[in-house]
Amino acid sequence: MPSSPSAPTQPRPRATRPRFFAVAALALALALALAACGDDTDLQCSQSFLRYDNFGSPFIINWCRACHSVDLPPDMRQNTPDNINFDTLDDIRAWSFQIKLTAGQRDSMPPSGGPSAAERSMLVEWLRCGAP
Repeated sequence: MPSSPSAPTQPRPRATRPRFFAVAALALALALALAACGDDTDLQCSQSFLRYDNFGSPFIINWCRACHSVDLPPDMRQNTPDNINFDTLDDIRAWSFQIKLTAGQRDSMPPSGGPSAAERSMLVEWLRCGAP
């Protein structure tokens, strides 16, 4: 019997299934971890007593509005940008991301000294929960 020409060899497919399942398992684990974090935050927020009337407003009035108010003349704002004001709850919510970042830096605001670490933590919690 004559020999037939050999068929061209193709590279063997790599084992993609184990890699796929490993990546899928990692993605699932990450998704579950993130979902669990959300549940903790939701639970913490549902149990939090911090509200605008009992915490947010007094905190902002005591520590922030001395410089961050539209009613202040420019020379009393301590070089605060004109557009960063915390006169209303909507103003505070609009700047909440930046406020949370600043609250973590103990000596940054207010420049002349400020709230305790516990008060700053409460501010971050209140903002993280949507500033209810």
